[in-house]
Amino acid sequence: MALGLWVFVGWMIFVVGTGLGLLIWGWRTGQFKNIEEAKYRMLEDREPAPWPEKPENTGGGDRA
Repeated sequence: MALGLWVFVGWMIFVVGTGLGLLIWGWRTGQFKNIEEAKYRMLEDREPAPWPEKPENTGGGDRA
């Protein structure tokens, strides 16, 4: 029983530490600076960038 409790406590410490680490990373990289921009970005009237073309298969070889 004691081992299971320590595993559970260790897992909770890991989860909280990961969450705090991601929150600090987001804060330092500016993810929370302008939270209103995302909802207006979809309304911009511009064409999206086209998909890059696949290169032609110019190599030798007989693949089916």
